[in-house]
Amino acid sequence: MSIDETDQRILSFLLRAATTPKAEIARAIGFAASVISERIKRLEKRQIIRSYEARLDARALGYSSLAYVFITERKPTRGVNTGEILAGVTGVEEVHKIAGDDCFLVKIRARDTEELGAILDSEINPIETVVGTRTTIVLQTVKEDVVLGGVTLLGTS
Repeated sequence: MSIDETDQRILSFLLRAATTPKAEIARAIGFAASVISERIKRLEKRQIIRSYEARLDARALGYSSLAYVFITERKPTRGVNTGEILAGVTGVEEVHKIAGDDCFLVKIRARDTEELGAILDSEINPIETVVGTRTTIVLQTVKEDVVLGGVTLLGTS
């Protein structure tokens, strides 16, 4: 699913501010608002644009701790979907099934390290298929942007 330069420019505007009026995008890149509207509809239909969301500042909301937890899963799992269970854990923002010594990489936000410890002790370690965890605490976020196909997805820490 490739996209052209015009679509990339449209996506860049929407990523910076999803509520940017189509007329404003059209003026900035030199197209009619109707053309921009049709291109956006096409991007939505192709599910390149999957949703529109507000990006919140976790620190401003009191969630100052960010950690990545590597999780080792017992094999066989006997039908237990560890990934789905992890997705429901308090503070979990991302769950990735990974290759290597560990089985999952989980991104967790918490108010502080005490809350993070409680999440690990009361919600992750008791999962019957979890046999080990390694936690890396983020000290400072230097950059948190995502780049896909030449389109910069601007994020906030």
